[in-house]
Formats: sequence, C-alpha cells, structure tokens
Amino acid sequence: MLLNPISDRDVFEIDEAEQVARDWWLYLLAGIISIVFGALILSIDWGVDSLAAFVGALFIIQGAAWAITRPLDGGTRSTNLIAGGLGIAAGIALLVWPDRGLYVLAGFIGIWIVFSGLLHIVGAFVNRHAPHWWLVLLLGVIEVPIGIWALRRPGLTLAVVVTLAGAWAIVTGIWQILIAFEVRNLPKRLSRIRPAV
Repeated sequence: MLLNPISDRDVFEIDEAEQVARDWWLYLLAGIISIVFGALILSIDWGVDSLAAFVGALFIIQGAAWAITRPLDGGTRSTNLIAGGLGIAAGIALLVWPDRGLYVLAGFIGIWIVFSGLLHIVGAFVNRHAPHWWLVLLLGVIEVPIGIWALRRPGLTLAVVVTLAGAWAIVTGIWQILIAFEVRNLPKRLSRIRPAV
C-alpha cells in the first residue's frame, strides 16, 4: 500500500493502473483485517504479553499485505518487499519476545508507525503524478507524529499503548479500504482522462 519513495517516473499510465487495480481486493481485505484487529485491541483487557503477540500478528499481516501488492504508483515491488519484510520481521520479534515489557512494545509500535509514515510521506511527494497521492501523504502526516509521540513517552501505561495500537490499526484500515475502491476504479477514471492511443 505504498507509493515507491525512490521512483523516478513522472507519468502514471493506464496499463500500470490496470496492474494495480487487479489487487484491489487485497487492499480491501487488509483494511478489513486491520479494522477488526484495531477494534479487538481496543475492546479486550490485555496483558503486555498477549498484546505484544496480537500486535505482532497484525504487523505480520500488514507486512505480508505490503509485500504481495504492487506499489500504488505501478512501479516495481522492491520497496514493498523490503517494507513488508521489515513489518514481518518486527511482528516475528514481538511474537518471539512478547515478555520484554511495555517499553519494548511501545518502542516497536512507535518505530513502526514512524517508519510507515515516513515511507508514505516520501512516496507521496515523489509520486505526485500518481492518482490519490494526497491520501497517502495524509496517512503519513497522521502516522509520524503518533509514532514520535509513542517514542517520547517514557511513562507509557498499558492503556495508552492499547489505545495507540488500536487507533492506528483502525485509521490504517479505513485508509486501506478507501484506497481499495479508488484503485478498483482507477483504470476507468484514467481512460476517461487519457484515452488509449
């Protein structure tokens, strides 16, 4: 669900839109899963270990979604594969070491949200030619301060970490669902703007 932050192209073609649109259901599925996870995070009385395991599973699912989808700008999958691999690795780390404590959990969540936000911001600016780049930018602008806030709070309580993780999952899920429907209609919209030659 990224725009490639190292892209050097300045045109988004209809055939690229068709390639991205084929995976629209993956964006929708990832969004629904994220919202469900976020709602569960907010509604259950968690312990640190169980929350770490649950958030680890969410990171793995988000990382897998990034890894198997094309960038929203139609570019190569290399950035998505790297970001997805890092998300999966962070999730596995949380599953392997769920008992490391609240600060480690908050650190993982904060670092991941900042990393995700920076990728979204840079990718959006580099790909201003891509349709709906501003939605990606908006998500990044929301994510970075949330992640920094989590990292700068040494006295985080479990309730704050739960609220942070749940809210982030729900916001990300809503964004993914919006993008899914936009991506599905993208080839038609582009063909009206730029008819094929």
